[in-house]
Amino acid sequence: MKESNKRVQEYINLVCNQIRWKKAHFYISSELENHIIDQKNAFVSQRLEADKALEKSIAEMGDPIGVGTDLDRIHKPKIEWSVIALTGIALLLGLVVQFIVLGDTNFSIGKSVFHSILGIAAMIIAYITDYTIIAKYPYKLFFGFLAIVLVIGIISPSYQGSSFYSKFFLLLYPTIFTGIIYSMRDKGYLGLVLCGVFMGISYIVFLPFAIYSTYAFYSLLSLILITISILKGWFNINKIKGILLVYIPMFVTISYTFINNPYIRIRVINAFNPNLDPMGSGWLSNMTREIISNAKFIGEGLGTSSGYMIPEIYTDSLLTYLIHRFGWISLIVIVSVLALLMIKSLKLCLKQNSILGSLVSISVVLTISAQIIIYIAYNLGFQLMAPLTLPFISYGGTGLIINMFLIGIMLSVFKWGNLVNDNVLVSSTKKFFTINDGKIIIDLK
Repeated sequence: MKESNKRVQEYINLVCNQIRWKKAHFYISSELENHIIDQKNAFVSQRLEADKALEKSIAEMGDPIGVGTDLDRIHKPKIEWSVIALTGIALLLGLVVQFIVLGDTNFSIGKSVFHSILGIAAMIIAYITDYTIIAKYPYKLFFGFLAIVLVIGIISPSYQGSSFYSKFFLLLYPTIFTGIIYSMRDKGYLGLVLCGVFMGISYIVFLPFAIYSTYAFYSLLSLILITISILKGWFNINKIKGILLVYIPMFVTISYTFINNPYIRIRVINAFNPNLDPMGSGWLSNMTREIISNAKFIGEGLGTSSGYMIPEIYTDSLLTYLIHRFGWISLIVIVSVLALLMIKSLKLCLKQNSILGSLVSISVVLTISAQIIIYIAYNLGFQLMAPLTLPFISYGGTGLIINMFLIGIMLSVFKWGNLVNDNVLVSSTKKFFTINDGKIIIDLK
């Protein structure tokens, strides 16, 4: 047996020696070994001796030098220049917007350039990192992330009822959570329930440091990722029953919260009809709507009849200000660039063959797209949820750096392309727990 394994390994080593991309060796080695063993077993089933069957299966693989050379041409890191270019355009557009709005007051533009450089560095670091660690160490990453959130929440200054840095750091949560979803696939309804348990654990940690809208933001993204996994059949359960299992408790929770929490109830009502409290909670929404209703397609609008300008024009209300100052054309340009980036990224996400690659890349697109949608809605007067940031455009360093890091993670997924094999990845990963005959076996080693 040892001699057989040695011959297989020698063949694989010769093949891999021809492949320059070292990170591809693990997956290619596993694929080659599985193929040789399967072919050997097929020959053995035809009553061929084991040694001869192995030799024949290796011979049928072909010359290792030629096979390795062919694989070297196929397996190269894929750099999605279109995503990089669109991200660069968005960054540059953000700097232009900030220069126009902020001027050079308090060295704001210098800070923005510095944050952009840090963001590019974060993207590069994420790009060169092997994203499959999300699947290899899902529980360590998950609980380590929660511990970091706790520390940041304690030391971070409070802003508008939440921990300032925590709410941005939490942008990484949906991508971290994909590791939990991935580890629970093929575990049926129990896996789905355990995903909910992990969500519950995380929100116990998050809630003291985040306002309700931030809490709702990450809940929504997590539910979308779970829903996609159910519809894709990754849990191996009845899709309708799975959807009901997820959304019935969610509907009950939302209904209970809406009925018993006056703050949330008032906020939801005022988002749809701010005239119910025009001088109170509906004031900002009414001012925003008046500004954009008086805006032109190109050029400065009339503003408001009262002459007041809304607060936070550099951050939360930047688009409203741009629409007033330069017209609707400013919104069209910014949204077009961000939409192109997200559409291109989504198309590449849908081409991923591995479940892990699909989950991770989709989580990034969802996280960035949701920020864009919420920010635009807020700046058009529908202020149901407080915006975090307008990715790559609005002023702010922490959000920019983390969003750039997420882009880097997504580019890392695209770099690996279809090389990552879910079966190979799972077989190489030490599991925190396994399910056998309805029993959960936890490995603490």
